[in-house]
Amino acid sequence: MSEVELKLLLEKQQIPAVIARIEQLPQAMRKVHAGRLLRSIYFDTPARILRKNGISIRLRRDGKRWLQTVKLNGSIAGGLSKVTEIEQPALNGGISIDAIKNGAVRGEIEKLVSATPLQTVAETHIHRTRVDLCLEGGAKAELAVDSGAIKAAGRSEPLNELEIELVEGHPADLYKTARLLLPDGAVRFSRFSKAARGFLLAQRGHIEPPAKPRKAKSVPLNRKDAPSDAARGILRECLAQIAENIEAVRRCDDIEGPHQLRIGLRRLRVALALFTCEFDPASAEKFKKEARWLGREVGRLRDLDVVLHDIAQPFFSEGDRSHGAAPVLGTLQRHTDDVRADLRHLLSGERVNNFLLDLSELAETGIREGSSTKSRSAAGRKLKDLARAKLEKRWNHVITSAKGIDAFTLERKHRLRKELKKLRYTIEFFAPLYTPRSVKRMTEKLKTLQTVFGSLNDAAVADQILSKPPLSSINDLAAQRAIGRLVGSCETRAIHDWPAAKIDWKAVKTCPPFWKQVRK
Repeated sequence: MSEVELKLLLEKQQIPAVIARIEQLPQAMRKVHAGRLLRSIYFDTPARILRKNGISIRLRRDGKRWLQTVKLNGSIAGGLSKVTEIEQPALNGGISIDAIKNGAVRGEIEKLVSATPLQTVAETHIHRTRVDLCLEGGAKAELAVDSGAIKAAGRSEPLNELEIELVEGHPADLYKTARLLLPDGAVRFSRFSKAARGFLLAQRGHIEPPAKPRKAKSVPLNRKDAPSDAARGILRECLAQIAENIEAVRRCDDIEGPHQLRIGLRRLRVALALFTCEFDPASAEKFKKEARWLGREVGRLRDLDVVLHDIAQPFFSEGDRSHGAAPVLGTLQRHTDDVRADLRHLLSGERVNNFLLDLSELAETGIREGSSTKSRSAAGRKLKDLARAKLEKRWNHVITSAKGIDAFTLERKHRLRKELKKLRYTIEFFAPLYTPRSVKRMTEKLKTLQTVFGSLNDAAVADQILSKPPLSSINDLAAQRAIGRLVGSCETRAIHDWPAAKIDWKAVKTCPPFWKQVRK
C-alpha cells in the first residue's frame, strides 16, 4: 500500500494548541480517538544492509496486538513523505521475513539478509492522539499527534510530531489541513522518518542534525528529464535551502545563516522565472513577490553582519585606527542584535509559515490549475532546449547590462551585479546537463568577477548604514571621526577595485558559451 503523508515537527508546548484547534473543528469534520501508547522496534543486520537499501522493518505494539511493517521506496521532501508500506499481524510477536505477504519484497529482503540475524537498532515510545478528518470536497485525512521518545544505543531523545496522512483526495488537501492546525508559529518540515531518526541516534547521537547554515546543492538532471520534473527537483532544493536556513537563523548566531537564506530566496526567484510554463503565472508571481519581501528583511541583517564582522571589526583591529572605535562597534553590535531578534520573530510568524507551506505544496503537487494550456503547448519541448534558451537569454541580459561599463554609475553597477547573479544561478541549475570542464571555465571567471562586485556592493552598503541612525546619532566626536575614517576606507577600496572589475568582465565576456552542446 502506498502511503502519502505530511510530516511536521512540533515543539512540546505546541501540542496542546494543536489538539485545541482539532477540538474546535465542527464535529462533522472530526472523529477523535482515545490516545494510546505505541511501542515500535526497528530491526536491521549489524551491517545495516536494509537501511542501505532503503528498507525498514519494524514491530509495533498497538494495544494488545503486535504488527509487523515493512517500508520501502520511501522519499521525503518539504515534509511530504511517500512510501510503500506492507503491514500485517505479527502472530508470534516477533519478526518473520517468511511471513511477508508480498513475494517480490520478501525475496528481495531474503536475498539482502541471507542468513544474517536481524537485531534491534532503535525503539520509539510514543503517545499518539489519532483523529479522522473529513474535509470539504470529500477529502479524508488521518491525523496523528505524536509525543514521546526515540531510544537507541543507550540514548534517548524526545520527539514531537504531527503526521497528516492522506486517506482520500489530493495531496494538496494535506496542506489545507496543516494550515487549519498551524495557522501561525514556526513550521518545521520533518526531514526523516522515525526509523531514520532511530538510526541517526544509534550512529550519531542525535535524531535531528543541529541547525546550521546550508549552502545550495546541485540537483541531478538528465537531458531526458521532462521540464516539469526538473522544475520540481529544483524547487525542492530551493525549499530545502530556505527552510533549513530559516531554522539556522532562528536557532544560532552564525552569520552565514542569513547569507545562505538570502541566496536561497534569490535562487527561488530565478527558478520560478526559468520554468514559467510549469506554473500558473499569477501563482509564480506571488512566490517571487514573497521571496523578494523576505529577502529584503533578511538582507537588513545580512548587511549589518557584513559591515560589523567583515568591514568594521577588521578595520578597527589595527592599533592606529582604533581610537573612537569602541562606541561604533558597540552600537553596531546592539543594532545587529536588535535586527536579528526582529527577524527571528518574523521568521516564526504567519506570513513565513504560509510561504513555506505554499512553496512545499507548489513543489509537490505539480503544475497548478490555470497553467495547463501553456504546459500542453510546451509539452514537446526538451529540457536541453529549454536550458539552452534560458542560458542564452540570461547571457544576453548580462551583455546588455554591461554596455558602457567604462562610465558606469553606482546604479548601473548594481544592475549588472544582479544580472550576473541570475546568470550564475541559472548555470548552477542546468550545469548537470553539460560537461563539468566547460561549465567550470565560465563559473570560475564569474566567481572572480562577482567577488569584486560583492566588495563594491559591501562598500556602498557600509556607507548607507554608517551614515544613518543609530550610527550617525552617536554623540561622541571621536566615534564620528572613526566612522569617517571607515567610510573613507570603503570609498577608497571601491575606487581601487573598479578597474579590476572591468578587467574581470572582459575575461567573462570572451569566455565561449558552453550551452551550445549538451552532454550525451
